[in-house]
Formats: sequence, C-alpha cells, structure tokens
Amino acid sequence: MGKFDIRKIRREKVTRSEIVADVIFFIIPAVLSFLIIFFFDIHHSFYPGNTLFPPDRIFINYDPYWFWPLLGGVAGFFLIKLFLFGLKEEGIEKKRK
Repeated sequence: MGKFDIRKIRREKVTRSEIVADVIFFIIPAVLSFLIIFFFDIHHSFYPGNTLFPPDRIFINYDPYWFWPLLGGVAGFFLIKLFLFGLKEEGIEKKRK
C-alpha cells in the first residue's frame, strides 16, 4: 500500500451515465425503505379481526414516510458507492500484481 492520493480517485469528467447510476443508487434504497416503513405501519391490519382496507396505522402523522426513506436512500447510496469503490480498488490491486 502506497500513499493515498486523492487525484488517483477522479481523473476523468463526470458522465451522464454516472449521474443516472447515482440517481438509481439513491432511488432503490429509498423505495425499499419506504416499503419497509409502509408495511411496518400497516402490519396490524394483517392480524385476525382487523381489516386490510382501511389499514390500521401505527404512525399518527406522515413524517416517517418522508424522513426514513430519505435517510435510507442516502445511507444506501453511500454503502453502494463504498462497495463499488472497494471493487474498483481491488481490481487495481490485482492489476498491479
């Protein structure tokens, strides 16, 4: 392992396909977080004696529906980018050997 040089990370321009990939890397975890929050919110509706429509909700207001998917999207984005960065560095290390 040599010294860490920030210029080695980004040499070329940011492309349109990279921006699209980043948007997808944000949207997928945000949607998954939204679905998890939604099913957690209505899970009492699946118990015997409750109705599925209208769903029996846990949350009083809709704040968790915008806050947690946003946080989940950002966290998922950074985890995916960290994973891809690790794969890229692993490929660079294998080329050097």
